[in-house]
Formats: sequence, structure tokens, C-alpha cells
Amino acid sequence: MAEDRRIRRTKKRMAEALGILLMEKPLKNITVREIAELADINRGTFYLHYKDVFDMSEQIFNEIFEKFNEIVSSHELKEKTESIFPLLVEIFSLLGENADLFQCMLGKNGDAAFIDKLKNVIREKCFVHLQELFHFENENDWDYFYNFIISGCIGLIGAWLESGQKETPQQMAALAEKIILNGIEAFT
Repeated sequence: MAEDRRIRRTKKRMAEALGILLMEKPLKNITVREIAELADINRGTFYLHYKDVFDMSEQIFNEIFEKFNEIVSSHELKEKTESIFPLLVEIFSLLGENADLFQCMLGKNGDAAFIDKLKNVIREKCFVHLQELFHFENENDWDYFYNFIISGCIGLIGAWLESGQKETPQQMAALAEKIILNGIEAFT
């Protein structure tokens, strides 16, 4: 059952408040009271939706990962000649829509477990297709390539979000695709 507009708006305000607070301090130091004050809601409203701050954070990121998985699943590559550009545009659009939260999670008060989960999802859902399509002869080469590209992509995402998303998701997707595919050519 879909949530009504008021609930979505309230959750969005709470998520924005969480993002602002994560810019200042780690998740473990954020209180329900602070989120409620910033979101201009009462604490009872918070507890209608979440058990605590950690539950809120987990639910928000699970929703984002679910959207991410849906995007990736709808863009399964089958040929070397297929472009990863449409997939990357949707990923950068999702990142842009949730910029504050992603910027916080990738920043100094970020969550290492979140970054690890993001890396694993990208490896399992995106890069496994590239590995199959480009047939790396040496498994170590694949691991080095993956780690190089994923770290670069996370750095690229972080820089884009920090700069205020001056480029469009399409421009960032084109840049990321160019970097990824030129990196593959070094190994094939």
C-alpha cells in the first residue's frame, strides 16, 4: 500500500534533518529530539515511523538500496557493445535525489558499513556483467580493476555531491562510462 503524500513529506523532512545532522556528527550521537526539532515535528510523530535513529537510518538506506537494485536489474548488459550510459544516468539521478544523505554517508561522519554495502552491491549487480563480457584472463587483474574503478567511482560521486552537483546526471554518467571503459581497455 502506498504511503499518502503527508507521510512521504514528513519522512522526507526527517531524512533531510538526519542529513543535516550527519554533516555535523556521527549517527551514534544524533538524537530523536534533534531530528524532530529540525524536521519541525513532535517526537511522537517520529516514533510513529521509526523505533530510533538507527532504525530510521537503516530504513532510509534500505529504501535507497532497493531503488538501486531495481535500476541495476533493469539494465542487465548482454553484449560488449551495449552502453552502460543509461544505467549510470539512473544511478547518478538516484544519487542526486538523495544527495545530502549520500554526501553524509561518504563524508567524515559516514558509515563504513554503508560504503562496504554500496561496494558489494555495485560489484554483484553491475561489475559482474562487465567481468563476464570482457573475460579477464587473470582473476587478480579483475580484482585490481574492480577495486580501482569502485574507489574511483565513489571518489567521483563524493566530489560531484560536494561540488553541489554542477554537472547533470547525464554529464556525470558520460564521464564515469568513459573512465570505466577506458580502464577495461587496459586489460583486454
